[in-house]
Amino acid sequence: NVRPSGMATMMRVGLLRSSGGRLAMPARTLAMPPTRTLTRLTRPGGLVSAAAKKLSPLPTRTPKRSFISMPTGDAAYVIGGLMAANGAVYVMWQTQSPYLMQEHFMVSRRHVLSHPHTLVTSGFSHMNGYHLLGNMVTLFFFGPNVVAALGARAFMGLYLGAGMASSAAHCVMVPYRPALGASGSMNAVVAYGICLNPWALIVVFAEFLPIPMPAALYGAMYIGNDVMAALGMDNPMQSRMPVAHAAHVAGAAVGLGLFAITRGRGGGGGPWKRLRWR
Repeated sequence: NVRPSGMATMMRVGLLRSSGGRLAMPARTLAMPPTRTLTRLTRPGGLVSAAAKKLSPLPTRTPKRSFISMPTGDAAYVIGGLMAANGAVYVMWQTQSPYLMQEHFMVSRRHVLSHPHTLVTSGFSHMNGYHLLGNMVTLFFFGPNVVAALGARAFMGLYLGAGMASSAAHCVMVPYRPALGASGSMNAVVAYGICLNPWALIVVFAEFLPIPMPAALYGAMYIGNDVMAALGMDNPMQSRMPVAHAAHVAGAAVGLGLFAITRGRGGGGGPWKRLRWR
């Protein structure tokens, strides 16, 4: 609100009371300024015009979702399609020949040399239902905000690029042990999502004990665990199950690198701007 100095007008606010003594609606009387004063205020270069020039648009923020809200818009198609694709490959593991699935939906140095497409297909592959559930829950909660920030095309580029990078990292670090799963892509999505809102509250379940912590702390602990394990360092948080830690680290690195390029604005400048779908 602009209050010009030197105006001879005053605002008088009074409170009316009903017959019962209770507070009623406020009555405001405003003496309007002369026509010349209004013209001087609103014309180009006037006080109102000068104040309007100083206003800057509000920064664009990623829309927040409630805890159980469903993805909408582009996110509904992208997240739903990825979950359907991962689910379809899981069904194939239960119904198709194990030899066929191992040759075309697992990745190692041998697989890449004979079937290069396994760099991609292994990122949609889950043999175990709990493995699939964990990755899809992660995609459901972290994915929509990243889609909103990047756009659908750039998000798909992040998902597929991180999957291929994680597969390649595994082939370099552990060349003779086949691996599968979307965890590399999930780490990229989680890393980008945490960078979007590093102080968001995340509840981590240690066994059955819920522990709230900032997203940045959770990301540092999770990625730090994979880095230590990939380097062969002793770590009390390391899983007893065989985990492709190098693939996890590579996926997170892709997410962090893309955020550094786009700065969370979905395309930034240059060629990245063309990746947006809107």
